[in-house]
Amino acid sequence: MSRPQKRSFNRPQKQTGQRRGGKSNKKKLAPAKTLSGISAFQDAQGKVAVWPSERRLDAQTAVLEHLAAFVEAGRIYPEHEVKALLRAKSTLGDQDMLLSELIDREYLRHDAAAKTYWRATGRPTSLPPEPVIPEPVTPEPVKPAPVGPISDPSDG
Repeated sequence: MSRPQKRSFNRPQKQTGQRRGGKSNKKKLAPAKTLSGISAFQDAQGKVAVWPSERRLDAQTAVLEHLAAFVEAGRIYPEHEVKALLRAKSTLGDQDMLLSELIDREYLRHDAAAKTYWRATGRPTSLPPEPVIPEPVTPEPVKPAPVGPISDPSDG
């Protein structure tokens, strides 16, 4: 037994993604809503609430770029200010993880001894104050006597 063929009603076929009047029914996503954006990882206040999985390296990069944008180029930050900034822009409980990711992926640079951080895209314009080390006092060298003809006091 053979199947009956589908009937054609001679209606124009609707093109995929088209509605009546030629308008597209596909949603146009804002840049922040694309896969490389971070809206899926933010809460209602715009804070980073979820860290993307290791499979989503592009999303991790987008989140790190978002966080690094709040670090002013050319300025040196003490560690407590960077951690406060990360707390303000993220609800994740592990600011140390975010900080190490920012450093490992070269969004931030740091001086471990001074516990200071700056954006990796630009050199800091103001350096932290260097400790003042007094220079040792050196005695003035003894000046040699002027060289001239030697006079004998008995020749006088």
